Amino acid sequence: MTMFFLKTASKPISPGRHARENTGGFTLLEVMIAVSIIALVFVSLFRMQSGTIRLAGTGSFNVLAPALAGQVLAEMEQDLADWNKTSGDFGELYPGYKWTCEISESVLNDLDFIDEDKNKAFKKIRLKIMDRQEQQTYEITTWRLALEE
Repeated sequence: MTMFFLKTASKPISPGRHARENTGGFTLLEVMIAVSIIALVFVSLFRMQSGTIRLAGTGSFNVLAPALAGQVLAEMEQDLADWNKTSGDFGELYPGYKWTCEISESVLNDLDFIDEDKNKAFKKIRLKIMDRQEQQTYEITTWRLALEE
């Protein structure tokens, strides 16, 4: 009877070393770091995108509001002596935009070249244009001469 012994060459595994030296995957720590970096990049991109959208809305309001104020002032000047509206909107053309105004007497005593009757006809107009949610406002104060015809 003959006995065969199979001799294998193996290295002893020291503590802290893996059984296989060539691992093909990533460790959990590497995956977590990669995911956190990607999350930071996405948060930055979303914040930048929302800021761009907000700036576009502000820009369009800043362009549109003075034009709408001019429209209301033009309507007022047609009949400023009998103007009685204190608020309104712009109808279907500009839904959600509205305006308010305050008209008060503005006697300008320092103007010597204007007679007293015309001096009393000066009106101070304070006009405010507001957007849909009343988050943005445009305010203008002007003086007009309201003469009765």
